[in-house]
Amino acid sequence: MSHVTVNGTRLWYQLHGKGPVLVPIGGFALLHNQFDFCREMIVDAGYSVLDWNFRCSGNSDWTMVEPFTLEQWVEDLRAILDDAGLNQVMVWGTSTGSIIGQRFAAKYPERMRALVTYPWFRSDRTWQDIFTTAEWVARVYGIRQLSRLFAGVVLSPKTLYTEDHFKYEKWSGPVYEKNVNMTSMRSLMDVLSNVDLTGDIPRIQCPTMLLMGNDSALNDDEDMESASYDKLVRDFLALKPDAKVQAIPNAGSTYCMITNPKETVELLLPFLDKHKT
Repeated sequence: MSHVTVNGTRLWYQLHGKGPVLVPIGGFALLHNQFDFCREMIVDAGYSVLDWNFRCSGNSDWTMVEPFTLEQWVEDLRAILDDAGLNQVMVWGTSTGSIIGQRFAAKYPERMRALVTYPWFRSDRTWQDIFTTAEWVARVYGIRQLSRLFAGVVLSPKTLYTEDHFKYEKWSGPVYEKNVNMTSMRSLMDVLSNVDLTGDIPRIQCPTMLLMGNDSALNDDEDMESASYDKLVRDFLALKPDAKVQAIPNAGSTYCMITNPKETVELLLPFLDKHKT
């Protein structure tokens, strides 16, 4: 476990394993824990995994003196890589963490070997409503209940109300509460609601793979088309047509590495193997 201080804020990171480095970036509340069920398989395959938390979240300092910005998160990652002595890495971003990896890849192409990402890169009205709702659920019912909200729309419908669903909720509720609090929620949601990386996606030079589950409740609601599998993939490929697409069948979109870790890693590793040097 290591720390680096950036502008007076101590940032946490931890390197697991030996070999080419993969930097996972999870969603705003699961953070590095989003990869808890696949990390060991990646390390066993000969890779290092660099976990980290941006400021005012998880294991990093909970000192908030100004609103978050996406650029600040990207610079947090750069500072951690510098402190760890890592010149080039592979990045895997999912859920709301995907925009950090995409922006980092566009801004620092010389630091990137490959990018694996969930294909969300822009907030329209639908996404803004999602983030507004998330803040109010947390504010009224508590952060633990927020994990239930997202499970209901992101997990595969086949998983809902099954033993696996309840097992997930028992795990995720405490993780949400550990990684985020109401002091940071408003600023977090503001960043996510105002993001637009339309100009960055075509500038990503490194090999890129879109990786996600192809089954969630978001696919079946016409009002949520912007968050559906087909729309996300189509919009990303319109800006970067050379991106490779891999879908985990019958897995929830951004939770595929939680519910289907083995299948997810089996699709991930050949891409990493191809671009690790």
